[in-house]
Order: sequence, then C-alpha cells, then structure tokens
Amino acid sequence: MPRNNPKYVKKDKRKSWKKEDMETAITVVREKKMGTLKAAKTFNVPRTTLQTLSKKLDLTPAQAVCTKLGRKPYLGEDLEKELVSYLLIMEQKFYGYTIRDLRRMAYQIAIRNHLETPFNRNEAGRSWVDLFLNRHKEHLSIRKPCGTSFSRALGFNKENVQSFFNMLEEAYEKHKFPAERVFNVDETGLSIVQSKIPHVIGRKGKKQMHP
Repeated sequence: MPRNNPKYVKKDKRKSWKKEDMETAITVVREKKMGTLKAAKTFNVPRTTLQTLSKKLDLTPAQAVCTKLGRKPYLGEDLEKELVSYLLIMEQKFYGYTIRDLRRMAYQIAIRNHLETPFNRNEAGRSWVDLFLNRHKEHLSIRKPCGTSFSRALGFNKENVQSFFNMLEEAYEKHKFPAERVFNVDETGLSIVQSKIPHVIGRKGKKQMHP
C-alpha cells in the first residue's frame, strides 16, 4: 500500500484531543453530570485518561490536564535534570558522552542513590536511553561530532603554543640534548585521526558537536 495514502496513516491518539475538551470532561464527571463513557464520547477524549485524571481530586481540572501520565522515570525527575545538565556541560567542554557512556552513568547513579531499577550488566538498557532522550528531546540530540580539524583549530591558540615552547625549553635545560639528538618529526605515516567517530549527546539545535 502507498505510504502517503491518508487512509493508511496511523493516527496518534495521544495527540487527538485538546486540553480544553479534557478539562471540560473532567469537570462534568466530577460534578456527576455525566459518566466517563458519555463524557469521553461527548468531548472526544480517551476514556481511560479521563478516568485517571478525574480521580485526581487534589488538583483542579486545569492542573489535572497538565499532569504527566505513565510510569515515572527510574532515576526520578531531579536526577534526570542533573544528568541532562551534566551531559550538556561535558559536550561543551569537548568531552561529549556516547550512548554507551550514558547507559553506564545511569547505572552508576542508580547504584549510588540506592534506586531499584531493571538495569543489569553494569549499564542501563537501550530502551531506557530511548525513553530518556524522548523525555528531554527539547534539550538533547544525538549527533556525529565535527571533524578533528575544527577541534585542532580551537586548540591552536596563543596560550597553548606558549605552553608547548615552555615545556620544550624545560626539557632542553633538564636533559641537555645536543644538536645531533634533536629531530623534527611530522605526521607522515602516523594517523592521529579516529577512523570511526562515535555519535555524542549534546544540545539540540547546536550546529557543531565536539567529540
């Protein structure tokens, strides 16, 4: 079947209802003007969601509509926010974390905070990573870092060059190298560039990611 045929496009029911309609449905159910089945059909909202939100009596209908449903994250919202902030800082400092790094870090965080999780083999599962990135898709994205030439250019500045010649002068004075023991070595035949650069996690929308 053609993929672009509207007849065969799968609809996302989670986005098929409006907050205003759900808020009104919660109100009429709480006031016992309608049952959940009738209210769901009348205002075109999912019945199961309406049942769940209408029972949150400590919240107003407007507050209940904004409540996040589903299973809570294993690490908790506060720890996940700290983790997101840490990932962004490390990528900015040219130490971008890979998916494997994130999985191991999540496991370590859970162990240190005595959290019960289904993580095993000293790392979180890939399904957890997908859900984590989806929860924070407004801030995080997975991208291939830019080439090493860009990183080299950033490192080639006055301070770094001066530091190199200072260390070179200290080595000369310490070991008293004679002229015939000083060689000029270039990069010919010596590869310092990674053949496969792994994707890293960084700020969404950023044009250049750093390894």
